[in-house]
Amino acid sequence: MAFFAMWLGMKLFKVPFVLLRDTAASFKMSAVERAAAHVLWVFRPGGSDAPLQGQDFPILLVAMAVTVLTPFWWLLERRPARGAAYRHRATIRIQEALRTCADAYSQAPGLRSSHLREVDRALREAQDAILHAHRYAGSIRRRSIRRAAARNHAALVVGALQAELLQIDVEPDAALPRLGAKLAVIGERCAEGRIGALLPDDALVGITPVSAARTALRESLHVAFVILTAMAAAVGASAMLPHAGVSDDMRPWLIMGSAVLAAIVVGGWHRVGRILELVPGK
Repeated sequence: MAFFAMWLGMKLFKVPFVLLRDTAASFKMSAVERAAAHVLWVFRPGGSDAPLQGQDFPILLVAMAVTVLTPFWWLLERRPARGAAYRHRATIRIQEALRTCADAYSQAPGLRSSHLREVDRALREAQDAILHAHRYAGSIRRRSIRRAAARNHAALVVGALQAELLQIDVEPDAALPRLGAKLAVIGERCAEGRIGALLPDDALVGITPVSAARTALRESLHVAFVILTAMAAAVGASAMLPHAGVSDDMRPWLIMGSAVLAAIVVGGWHRVGRILELVPGK
């Protein structure tokens, strides 16, 4: 049964590349056609050389990313029947942020530097999840009036967390427990489905709400810049490696490594990790 499932999976894996090859051929996109033909050649090498040659390798990377990752992204993020991990993503992110707060508080004042950086990272991810908690829950229709109320409340809650975060550099011994307490309340209420009352009203008095649209736009631009940087690194490496005397067998690995390294340097490991989570087998 396992071998049959593997055989069927390999057959289905080839379908999008066959469609991509035929579509590229009909539109006279020779480079994309060669990239798709190369992937099919890898599954069943023929007697002739590989269809892919030289500078076409970056196009192969783009073709594989679009053809392979897009269906997995859709299955994990946009399908109607989402799993529990998706529905409770906000709670999971909040729990991670709460753990980092506890770790930072348990350290001596002079040994908190790395832990406070982790607090920033985890809280940023938790804030993004809180702003999208109404979407993850799946209990509010897109055109419902409840959606706007939930988004406005989430913006206030994130504003309260950011106000508490700013106090860490002023009074860390007092700010970290307060921040952890707020995260515990938010996580508990989010798990209960109370996304319209993540914090009590008295905790939101005088709080300036964050702009959800601005936050989403900034994150999207950052991710787009990371992808463009990785593509530029792949193109640059593919142009330089032949002149450096690198063998043909090593070039694909070095080009891919250059792209991943550039993405990590620009966007950080946590953003690259989200993309790598969509790769089959992860």
